[in-house]
Amino acid sequence: MCRAVSYIGPPTALSSFLHSPDSALVRQSIDPRYLHMLNLAGFGMASWNSGDDEPNEPLLYRSTAVPIFDANLVSLASKLRTTCMLGHVRGVAYRADAGVGPHNQHPFHYTGTPLALCHNGDLSGFDSMKPALQEHIKPSIRAQVMGTTDSEWVYALLLSHLADPGAYPTETELLRALDATLRTLRTLRETHGIDRSSSLNLFVSDGRQQLALRFTFDFGRYSLDPTKMHEANSHFLSLWATMGSEFSPDASGRWAMRGGSSPRATILASEPLTRDTTGWIEVGEYTAVTVTHSGDELSLRTTEMDA
Repeated sequence: MCRAVSYIGPPTALSSFLHSPDSALVRQSIDPRYLHMLNLAGFGMASWNSGDDEPNEPLLYRSTAVPIFDANLVSLASKLRTTCMLGHVRGVAYRADAGVGPHNQHPFHYTGTPLALCHNGDLSGFDSMKPALQEHIKPSIRAQVMGTTDSEWVYALLLSHLADPGAYPTETELLRALDATLRTLRTLRETHGIDRSSSLNLFVSDGRQQLALRFTFDFGRYSLDPTKMHEANSHFLSLWATMGSEFSPDASGRWAMRGGSSPRATILASEPLTRDTTGWIEVGEYTAVTVTHSGDELSLRTTEMDA
């Protein structure tokens, strides 16, 4: 299943998250440490830079190429710096009918809204509840749905639970919309008799704040038939966080989040970007992590999600 990373902090080369560390996101596409599946169905990112002429508009890059062989991405990542980003390597079931295409690449970002979203997981029985789900999505949002993934519909549902999808939400507004999204999905799952474990780890950003969720519906209730059970639903998918002054290598080339009296940088990721996990903290199950600016510093808060 997919791997994702979210960053907010001082301007930093994209390669610092995608290629350079010994367990960088693109490396995880073929060598994930906390998953037993390869992630070969493409790469996508949304990247903001507060120093750009249009700092509110993210650079969007999506490709169905196998990430480790994407030479264009290597060139871009070594030249571009970011103050906030979402990155995603996509994994899909190994089937000929898997929906691999540009319209299904994460992160999702609709015109007229600042939020972008990546999903790591799999909603069991999604196709059966999809018709009813449409009733909970605002028409202006539903008109922008282009792909076939459960992930994009979760994104559309989250936007629809915001009073104004075109405005920058406060931390409270975003958490409230997330809670409403989870409760809507819970109700639809119950209505359609879906009780199989379904992972819903989410990464959300608008260029100014971060949100990441570690969540699984009905954990432990899954089919023992391996042909009917996705690996993403057989255990809690991981979520990790690190916070400090900057993410950089030392003289020996060892990457780490450097300390400092004022937290200025945060990384939230499916798994640590470094083999040495010193300085990384695993986020607990059923937890949302939000990162917002507090003056010149960043503030991190965790919220229990019990939907």
